[in-house]
Amino acid sequence: MRRQFVLDARSEQLLDRLAAARAGNRSFVVREAIALYASLEERLDKIESQPGFGRQMRKSAADIQAGRVSTHAQLKKRLRKRR
Repeated sequence: MRRQFVLDARSEQLLDRLAAARAGNRSFVVREAIALYASLEERLDKIESQPGFGRQMRKSAADIQAGRVSTHAQLKKRLRKRR
C-alpha cells in the first residue's frame, strides 16, 4: 500500500542514514519505526494504567515544586557514604 508523507530536512537525512544500513530500503525503515513507536505506546499505556501511577506522578510533581529534589551528583555522594 502506497502512502505519501512530507518530511522536514532533518527527518529526511535521518531516514536516508538509517536506510543506508538496510540496503537503501526507506520503506523498511518507516515500517520498523512505526512498529517500534506502537510498541512503545503500548508499554506506556500499561505503565500508566497501573494502580497508583497517577498518585506517584502527582507526588513527584509536588516534590519538585516544593524543592525536595537532589542532583545526580548529590545522590551519588549519598550512596557512596552508605557503602
